[in-house]
Amino acid sequence: MNYQKKIESLVSYFKAAESKKEDHKIGMEFEHLILKEDLTAVSYSEAEGIESLLEQLSQGSWEKVFEGDNLIGLQDAERAVTLEPGGQLELSLIPFADLEQTKKIYHKFLAELKEILSSRKQKLAVLGYQPASSIKDLPLLPKKRYDFMYKYFKDRGRYAHHMMKGTASVQMNIDYTDEKDYIKKLRVGYFLSPLIYYLFDNTPFFEGKKASDASIREEIWSNCDSDRSGIIPGVFAKEFGYRDYAEYILNTPAIIDLKDDELVYSGSKKIKELMENDKAETIDHYLSMVFPDVRTKKYIEIRSADAVPYPYNFAFAALLKAVFYDQANLDYFYEQSLKYSQPEFLQFKAEITGSKESQLRKDLAAELFERAERTSAEDELEYLKELKELYLNYGRPKFKTLNNLKQGKKKALNWCILN
Repeated sequence: MNYQKKIESLVSYFKAAESKKEDHKIGMEFEHLILKEDLTAVSYSEAEGIESLLEQLSQGSWEKVFEGDNLIGLQDAERAVTLEPGGQLELSLIPFADLEQTKKIYHKFLAELKEILSSRKQKLAVLGYQPASSIKDLPLLPKKRYDFMYKYFKDRGRYAHHMMKGTASVQMNIDYTDEKDYIKKLRVGYFLSPLIYYLFDNTPFFEGKKASDASIREEIWSNCDSDRSGIIPGVFAKEFGYRDYAEYILNTPAIIDLKDDELVYSGSKKIKELMENDKAETIDHYLSMVFPDVRTKKYIEIRSADAVPYPYNFAFAALLKAVFYDQANLDYFYEQSLKYSQPEFLQFKAEITGSKESQLRKDLAAELFERAERTSAEDELEYLKELKELYLNYGRPKFKTLNNLKQGKKKALNWCILN
């Protein structure tokens, strides 16, 4: 395949993912931390570790997923459980048109999980970063993909390994109708990503110590790997469409290649040097090897929120749904984003995510809440009300975990520990 053919293959992939507006749905991914009573992380292989947790959880409708002899996931018709490099447990749900169906499945899963963890005297926590364990104390999950990534990242950003083993998030997937709609949603996703970092900042502790007031998640991802994380170069320079994203993918080092369904370490070789076919599984793999704040797969993925507990994780979804699936709101924030060039947006991001008071941030947050409240369904308004109240009282969700630090870390984190 020549370079142009590779571009066209990716463009065709993105175009094939288009869907009618009336068919648009919400896909969500929830990451969780499994902790011991002292709030240190439960590792994969230890007695009553993450592998045995999956084994115990797998009773019923689940199908087990193995890599070699290691149990690394579960799946059924509506959900999938996967593991991140430090043993973080991720639940992915099939997309639904409304949040109520997602909530039912999510709460059912939490009930199953909490029952098992209670018998083990372990905790289920929803935080943006491990509260007590340092990454040097966390064994890497036994997956070839993670071994290769860990090897590659040792020479990249100073927080690349922290990203792999320490972080947890909530993510939302958004559909698009055509390339024009895709261009708007991708740019608005980037435009709002600094505020999402701020509103859903839930990392009160970093490497066992009190975190700074600035967004730790933003700091980690900005110091992970400039080739594949943070802001895509040029995304604010023009209308960034299918072809532009395809070129971004092809000119990124792959780290891992897919050869005859086997993962092979490819290091700094760029995807354009490695791509030999346009099979869906090949493209899926390459698209999964970049981690910008807003990512494209068969949907647009918003990735800048820390893991937050219910109902704030559903407020995240309600807020984004009100922006991306309401045409007037989408158009408004798109027009606002056009005021910024790439260098100007970087300054804007630094101000929004920083620790200092910012009138710009206050105004943007007020506008976002007001527009979301005006267009949201009645049941989704309840989620937004909870988030807005927390924001107005504490400035950001993180401060609810910090306000009782004098009483000890466990009490300060009670709202993020679900059992």
